Amino acid sequence: MSVISRIGSKLGLFASVALMVACGSLVSGVRPLNAEYCDNFLIYNMCARDTNRDGIVEVVYFTDTREVFMYHPESEGNYPSDLGLHRCAMPMDEELVATTNRVFYVDDSTTFLEKQDIKGAMMLKYVTNMPEVTACNLRAEQEAANT
Repeated sequence: MSVISRIGSKLGLFASVALMVACGSLVSGVRPLNAEYCDNFLIYNMCARDTNRDGIVEVVYFTDTREVFMYHPESEGNYPSDLGLHRCAMPMDEELVATTNRVFYVDDSTTFLEKQDIKGAMMLKYVTNMPEVTACNLRAEQEAANT
């Protein structure tokens, strides 16, 4: 076997493995339909963004202020340049990341029930975090009033 054919076969094997790993890294091996999903949650208009289109949410932000208020723990400090950071921003837990990831696969064929299931699961997690966010906002407002 010549040197070129040995290198070619190793390169082909490497490329095949790399392609399988890349495809397997997507949720269910399916490419997400959306990189950004916006909706009304409670009284806020919010968007979830998948900055690298791998099906995993990096940030969730308010549409009116364009401030990140929740982020994937691995994205901390690495936010899209068109977004600011809310003073009470916090990392998402694994369960919220998994739930939020589902919005990137919503399309016209997604049933109303499925959309409501996703939205309801996200709202439950947001409501769970509300006392901490409310306390953070109150502290910030008191500090601002005292200066």
